[in-house]
Amino acid sequence: MSSRVFIGARSFALRGTLLSRRTMETLAESTSLEEFVNRLRETPYSAPLSKLQPPYTARRLELAFRERFADVQLTLMRAASNFELLKLYYMKNVAWNVKLALKSKALGKSYEESIEYIDLYSEELIGRRELIAKVLSAQDVQEAASLMSGSEFGPEIEKAVLAFTNTNEVRFFDIYVDHAVLSKIAKTYLANPKFHAKTVDIASLGNIIALDIDSYNLLSILRAMLWGLQGSELKDLIIQPTFRASLPLLDKLIASESTAEAVKLVQELYSMQQPVGNDEELINAAEEMFLQESLRVASRAFFWQKLGPTQALAMTKLIEFETRNLSAMAVGIEVGLPASDILSKLKF
Repeated sequence: MSSRVFIGARSFALRGTLLSRRTMETLAESTSLEEFVNRLRETPYSAPLSKLQPPYTARRLELAFRERFADVQLTLMRAASNFELLKLYYMKNVAWNVKLALKSKALGKSYEESIEYIDLYSEELIGRRELIAKVLSAQDVQEAASLMSGSEFGPEIEKAVLAFTNTNEVRFFDIYVDHAVLSKIAKTYLANPKFHAKTVDIASLGNIIALDIDSYNLLSILRAMLWGLQGSELKDLIIQPTFRASLPLLDKLIASESTAEAVKLVQELYSMQQPVGNDEELINAAEEMFLQESLRVASRAFFWQKLGPTQALAMTKLIEFETRNLSAMAVGIEVGLPASDILSKLKF
């Protein structure tokens, strides 16, 4: 069996472990987090959940779900050890922790308050725990940026600190840390000629990456404009190569006179329904559209593509969506939402 067929077959096997919609519906009917956890003990989430003791909280459950997410990614990375893009997509887990830690420092939270939100398991699997330790040990966000200056996130964190200092908008850490990871993904994709071969399999791989880059470029510019960045600062956010969201279109987006006008460009490009609401709601609607499209593209990889790395990357997307769904479900159960309301917030 070739390495390409092996990783594709391994991805198909892992896809079979995803929770069914019926299982999700049953889970949503849980009347308490304890009942929710008990129902999950018959699923692949049993191992990470066994480490927890009641009383349960949605936050602690989310970290347990992320352990399963990291384990699946690591399994795929080992099955396709020469597929560099999978390693870079795993770095999004590290980025998730870095963003949370930096935002905690920017908000003046203590180590004890911050560590509660950090997924140390994904760090430990690849021996990167010291990176988060640097952030959490810092006295403030400026010191954290200095301590991380030698990491792959260093230059972007410096920009994030500057943007935060000027605007007091903590979400700039999300934008700039994501920029560090996605820039490497785009560069790796562009540098490997075989990724551009005109085959069905590689085309799907390209579709997954293109959607990630397009959504980042468009959403980060929309949000940064709303939070006060202008001109060259906005252009500096653009990751290349660009795909459907071309450079001319992004320039047009930056020149827009209002969020509504800018979102309309996204709406026309992706044929999304016309959103309504305030500026934040308009951008959130665009993000929701990208999430749904990402789920659709990842799902199609298992029906229309030859066996290969496409399914491995698609599987990382599907397990990420499952993690999001379960985390959202835990929050809904914790606050006592009806099952119908919980299910309406999930993506299938």
